[in-house]
Amino acid sequence: MGQINRGRPKPRWTSLRLAEITVSMIVAMTAGLCVGVAALAVDTKWLWPPPVELGTVADARVLLGAVTSGLITVAVFGLWMRTVVVGLMAAHFSPRTLLIFLDDSFQRKLLASMSAGVVAVLVILLRMPTNDQAAAPLVSTVLVVMIALAAMAGVLLAIQHATRSLSLPELISRLAEDALEVLDRHPKARVEFADIPPPLSARRTVLAPGTGWITGIDIDRIRKALPVGGAVHLRCRIGEFVTPRRPVALVSSTGIEVEEADSDAVSKAFNLARTRSPEMDLVFAVSQLVDVGTFALQARADTSTAHEVMVHLEAVLEEIVYRGLPRRHDRDTEGRCVYDEVGWDTADLVQLCVERLREQASRDPEAARHLMHMLHRVREAAENCEEFAVVTEVECQVEMVRMLAQANGMLTQDRQRLEREAEIIVNGDPAGHVRHT
Repeated sequence: MGQINRGRPKPRWTSLRLAEITVSMIVAMTAGLCVGVAALAVDTKWLWPPPVELGTVADARVLLGAVTSGLITVAVFGLWMRTVVVGLMAAHFSPRTLLIFLDDSFQRKLLASMSAGVVAVLVILLRMPTNDQAAAPLVSTVLVVMIALAAMAGVLLAIQHATRSLSLPELISRLAEDALEVLDRHPKARVEFADIPPPLSARRTVLAPGTGWITGIDIDRIRKALPVGGAVHLRCRIGEFVTPRRPVALVSSTGIEVEEADSDAVSKAFNLARTRSPEMDLVFAVSQLVDVGTFALQARADTSTAHEVMVHLEAVLEEIVYRGLPRRHDRDTEGRCVYDEVGWDTADLVQLCVERLREQASRDPEAARHLMHMLHRVREAAENCEEFAVVTEVECQVEMVRMLAQANGMLTQDRQRLEREAEIIVNGDPAGHVRHT
């Protein structure tokens, strides 16, 4: 019952970047405070009375009030502009892809800059001389004018950034770069097992610690929870959704009672979250890129966008093939072993990507050729790395694309061209070059 009553994982408030936003706002407001105080100090100690009169204190107060209102308006406009552009681009992306637009560092920097300006202007406004007919402080007034001009430039930057960052090529390139960054953080191989023994009959099933998405597996913690000679066979992988009734591992031992293994520690080594995160889940990061391609083909028959997705996806898959996705096997000197039997490998990832693209791509001759070209390059990379499981998977996917093209009624000439492309992938190009479509 203890396993069943385990609750859901707590919300990951860090995903809202509250700490980052708070720190940036505090730093910006502190900087604005220092700038305002420094400007007043210069006016008071060295430039009073001011050598050049720019108006009276009353005029300066009107200017300061207008600039404060303008800064607030610019901050709101920057956020509103991005919302408008996201709405205009909603027809090109799935709702899940649109969510990444809400996390934008430029908007946080713009908001922090406007906050610094507001604080600086308010400090000057509150410490202004009380005599309305006196001359306005020179440095403080000039500083306020410069802040106002910077706010006007901020409007132009907000418009330019919103339109540029939400363009299709920019988004696709960004998603591909994010996937490669996740690949950089993928753990390296610890131990390679030529043969994985099956779990012994004396074994204990470890259930998931709660309900949620697996975002991490602490292999060191699992290994330390085992007795000497013990073994754990993983039954889930990162990116899977589990419940408290779902087996996540099998614990067994050799020559020692299986009860000595700390099953609770093994269970807690599986980190859960309420939602999937592309920052930790390579499969999910790649899936976001595939989402754009499938949505383009399904909703708008946008083969140009689909082509951009495929060439970037081709680069990502090639890099994954060359680097590999090692399993999370581990073993120590006392015979404790962790066997990762179900982890993601490169062939699994190729299968996942192509399965989601092939149905819609096979309906359009151009999209089908682009998909074939992507498979060709992935197969070449797999052959160079001697990843024969990937080669087999690519050949299987090529055959499925051919069958779908025929089932979807592709014209004879288009299908014949596709057949030639498929033959090149399976049998090699006798001319010794790759065909670009």
